[in-house]
Amino acid sequence: MDYNKKIVNELWQEHEPYIRKLCTYKLKSLPDYADDCVQDVFLDLSDALHKGKVIEYPKAWLTKVANNKIKDIYAQTKKEAEKIVPFESENLNNTYSGVVHDEYFSIEDEQIPVLKGKVINMLDDKEQQLLYDRYTLNKSISVIAKEYNTTENNIYQKLFRLKQKTKMLIEKVLNE
Repeated sequence: MDYNKKIVNELWQEHEPYIRKLCTYKLKSLPDYADDCVQDVFLDLSDALHKGKVIEYPKAWLTKVANNKIKDIYAQTKKEAEKIVPFESENLNNTYSGVVHDEYFSIEDEQIPVLKGKVINMLDDKEQQLLYDRYTLNKSISVIAKEYNTTENNIYQKLFRLKQKTKMLIEKVLNE
């Protein structure tokens, strides 16, 4: 096992419950974002360690990153809420509905299912099932843990690792 992965796993074991409580508490008004917040904090940890960053006080570092993620979540949801135009709005005809293209990165709508299929097929059956259970069937972590006969923490770890792996596979498929 890679040294950085080992450190991330150890820090996950030690600090995940604390970071989860922090995210859950501070995101009470947006509870659907808590799980992603926790995972993003540890993804940032993994990225930082991979880039060679030395983290002397992991709990403080994780807390700071979590607080920044929480601020970003609230800012983003506020920004999205401001974009919503009531259907009855008199200015509905004046709203911009054009498609925005990133000049460096654009994918045809027809390509998305094909690319998604490629990424999913690169995962093993257990990983595909876990993704399906969590994100298609929207099963809770506790339900999945019971079905897999394991702990919730184990499922969180598997999802965390799967998110990292999927991110790498997406980059690989897009660069082909």
